[in-house]
Amino acid sequence: MLGIAPAAGRFFLRDEDRTPGAHPVVVIAHSLWQRRFGATPAVVGRTIALNRRVFTIVGVAPEGFKGVTSMFGPEIWAPSMAAPGLLPRQFGDWLHERGSVVFNTVGRLKAAVTREQAEASFKAIARGLEQAYPESNKGRSISLLPIAEATIFPGMRSAMMFGAAVLMAIVAVVLLIACSNVANLLLARATARRQELAVRVALGAGRARLVRQLLTESLLLGVIGGAVGLLVGTWGRNLLWSFRPAVVANNFVALRLDGRVFLFTCLLAIASSVVIGLIPALRASRPDVVGVLKEEAGTTAGTRRAGRLRRALVVAQVAMSLVALVVAGLFLRNIQQAFTVDLGYDPKPLSVVSANPGQAGYAQPRAEQFYRSARERVATIPGVASVSWAANQPLWASVYRRLIVEGREPQEKSDAMLTLAHTVDVGYFSTIGVALRAGRDFVAADRAGTVSVAIVNETMATRYWPDQDPIGRRFRFDTDTQPREIVGVVKTIKYQTIGEAPQPAVYVPLSQNYADAMVVYVRSAGSPASTLQAVERELRAIDPEMPLENGATVVDVLDQSLWMMKLAAGLLGVFGALALSLASVGLYGVMAHTVGQRQREIGLRLALGADRAAVLHLVLSEAGALVAIGVAIGLACSAMASRGLASLLFGLSPIDPVAFGGASLLMAAVAFAAGYLPARRASRLDPVIALRTG
Repeated sequence: MLGIAPAAGRFFLRDEDRTPGAHPVVVIAHSLWQRRFGATPAVVGRTIALNRRVFTIVGVAPEGFKGVTSMFGPEIWAPSMAAPGLLPRQFGDWLHERGSVVFNTVGRLKAAVTREQAEASFKAIARGLEQAYPESNKGRSISLLPIAEATIFPGMRSAMMFGAAVLMAIVAVVLLIACSNVANLLLARATARRQELAVRVALGAGRARLVRQLLTESLLLGVIGGAVGLLVGTWGRNLLWSFRPAVVANNFVALRLDGRVFLFTCLLAIASSVVIGLIPALRASRPDVVGVLKEEAGTTAGTRRAGRLRRALVVAQVAMSLVALVVAGLFLRNIQQAFTVDLGYDPKPLSVVSANPGQAGYAQPRAEQFYRSARERVATIPGVASVSWAANQPLWASVYRRLIVEGREPQEKSDAMLTLAHTVDVGYFSTIGVALRAGRDFVAADRAGTVSVAIVNETMATRYWPDQDPIGRRFRFDTDTQPREIVGVVKTIKYQTIGEAPQPAVYVPLSQNYADAMVVYVRSAGSPASTLQAVERELRAIDPEMPLENGATVVDVLDQSLWMMKLAAGLLGVFGALALSLASVGLYGVMAHTVGQRQREIGLRLALGADRAAVLHLVLSEAGALVAIGVAIGLACSAMASRGLASLLFGLSPIDPVAFGGASLLMAAVAFAAGYLPARRASRLDPVIALRTG
């Protein structure tokens, strides 16, 4: 259906995906085939163990294929009917729960069918399912996306594309600044060559010939710059990729400069060269031959109009640089703010390790014994203050369940409220440092066969029982046969993202809700990183073959969750610094050119008694006026741009005074330095030499 062929063996047969667990077969990725099996064709028919279950390799995916719905490509594919044997227990029932939304359907449209027609047909099917299964399918429909758009999870796509658009916009700003810089230089050069070009015209050179010559020079600059840019881009890509965290595995989408990137870069370099070279070329190709030839050598070679254009370009550079700096400042401030956001607990003394007894083939009694033994042994490690188990990594909560409050039963099952559900062990709240607001914590007596209990967070208590005491209230999940009694209320924490709004959550005890994959949370009296290895050592001492993964301090987990944002902030910082450098070079070039053109005037002022401070003030005031206008325009543009970034910021105002003020002060300081150097040179001119050479 995808139009791909296996590199070796075959893909799945239709009958292999009909009965749960009946056909333990897999297809492996091309990269895994090369890395682990030496790319031998004999891999087809070999067996591998997954979760201590034997699977037969029937094929190898083609090179470069990484799936269709994820940026992180899998390295092993199995039929969907193998899910119960591969996934943890809390996810293994997906095949049997109609209400679970976990599968994406991929299809190929017939030649005569449009996407809109296909989507209408699917919506009709969805309406039929809604009528046939109202409890699970009420209100659910189907949307159709091109496969290129579905590669990124639809829930993340808009945010990622918006972030990419911000980066591209800043790159475009830097490109415009660079273009205006080169245009300024070409204007100055063309102005200085007015007499040469006038002589050419007087000798019979046509305008087209002059334009062609000047454009050739700018095109040569563009081609050389584009080639250097490709080399720097390749180096920069490799440098950025080297900073990726361990969580981003090698099966991430390939980040390479392909033919389309190369072509785009070449065309952009050529187009930029033509644009920035055309205006100076057109202006220089129409000289006033008589007037220019009458000018004395060394007199003012530029016209007022050319000077105004160069100054306008400098103002634009300053304004665009300030926008880039403000956006970079907002993202940097956002990262800084992220580490000060209250997660609901202090992450510094905590570390975590994931263990999966289910993958190790443990039955429930043996897994429960493993959890108890691990908790007891880890607690004896020097420096460990407390230890407990939970089903989720920090900021990785993903299990939502439908909740029905006693006395408020919905008319239909599908109307039940969705709430985050967490399975935790005794001592979990004291281990991570979440305050108990009312009631009690889970205790050892809360075990199977006793009254089912639960703890809710403050958000849920306020939302479902406003102005009431939730202790003693009862509810049930839509799959429960017996109600659960609320015994405690705890502080609301961050469950999925740092910037999330408070959301309701329910905690249930591990002893009453078995899970075959858990995360051990360890609170250390000292450094959590130093205790982490000892924790993993104790877990492996119980069972050397126990699958352990994601061992890290919670601060590192938090840092990893901000990886893409930090990468974006770093890139924006680099581009902002580049924009600032280009703008300062542009300002310096214009002021240096202006001083050179006004050399006789300045020499005359000095000869008539003007002191050097007055000359310094004269040049600096002109540069300051350009910068002030540019900063004012840049602040207005930054205010408009930052409002569009509000969705990417958390706990930070789009008009952040630190980001705006800091960027403005930095821009003004660098611009002052760029304008001061030509001003200082002007103030030190020797009047005799200036008048003689002017």
